[in-house]
Amino acid sequence: MMINKKQSNSIEVSADIAQVIQEGQQLISYMAKNGQVSLAPELAEVMINAKYKLQKKQWSPQDEADVLHSYDQLAKAVSPVSMESIQAISRAECDKPSQAERAVAWYRRYTLVALLCLLFAQVYYLFGHALAHDLNALYETRNEWQLKASKATPDSAEYDLIQQSYEEVGQRLDANYNLLKVWNRVWLFGLTFKSDIPPYSKEKLDVELRRLEREQANATDLDNLHLAETRLKARLQLFENMLFAQSVLEVLQGYILPLLYGLLGAFIFVLRDLLKEIKAITFTSDSEIRYRLRLTLGALGGMIIGWFLNPQELSGLASLSPMAMAFLMGYNVDVLFAIMDQAIDKLRNALANNVKNQAPVDRNKID
Repeated sequence: MMINKKQSNSIEVSADIAQVIQEGQQLISYMAKNGQVSLAPELAEVMINAKYKLQKKQWSPQDEADVLHSYDQLAKAVSPVSMESIQAISRAECDKPSQAERAVAWYRRYTLVALLCLLFAQVYYLFGHALAHDLNALYETRNEWQLKASKATPDSAEYDLIQQSYEEVGQRLDANYNLLKVWNRVWLFGLTFKSDIPPYSKEKLDVELRRLEREQANATDLDNLHLAETRLKARLQLFENMLFAQSVLEVLQGYILPLLYGLLGAFIFVLRDLLKEIKAITFTSDSEIRYRLRLTLGALGGMIIGWFLNPQELSGLASLSPMAMAFLMGYNVDVLFAIMDQAIDKLRNALANNVKNQAPVDRNKID
């Protein structure tokens, strides 16, 4: 009769209460292993008794109330650690990594990818900047030697020296120009400029060619005309490559490099903060979402730094300091947005003060 009475007083346990009991057992195990938070014996006793009462189906409304109260006290005791963070760090199966381990592997992998992309872009930028700068300098130097050669006396020692220097500068310019064309092919996807002669210049060459043919000019005049056409095409191609390289350098310095530096800074911040959360057992799914947003904000913060730079006023090595600022902004993007918020607040207050000062003036005019 007693057994029947106990069974009649027992109630069926819901799935939520069963999960609370299981999670309470895990919280007790964490507190016992961690040692930083003291475990109240009465809380442990309630959870342990609940486990066995559940197995024996001796469950009452008072037991359910005690379990919920004990679970609430356990959750407050281990805060900021939560059941979700404990499960995210613990392995559900021995052969499968935990959620935290997968997050560490993902961020570590893509941090390395971002670093390699940044190194490639930075080396590519510095190499192209050096080629474009040297090509401009060599082109001006060759024109100076050509001017000196036109003023010097032919067949003199000075003329021979000037001619030798002119040829040497020309060879260096050709070598530099060939390297610049290879550098440009990365952005041209392997293509090259056709360098078509403008219609007016083409028509002038055709008119000159027809004139020489009518006058039956000698071969030397025709060869000189063809050389002039070839020289014009070569110069057009030279200037096209120089202008294209300069545009690519401005894009790299103003947008791509700051974005990559900001992204790398955000990755390093995420890895550092992720290790802290794993060590403190506070990593959850919300942390994953927050870190993904942090990467986007870090890249945006780095690119904002690039917007305030003028690439034409910076040399190749001098651009490293703004890039360092972009890295710092990506690492601590909160500083950037705090500055922006302060600037907006000051502007809003200034506009409000102007409106207040303008109102009495308008009243005086009406009076």
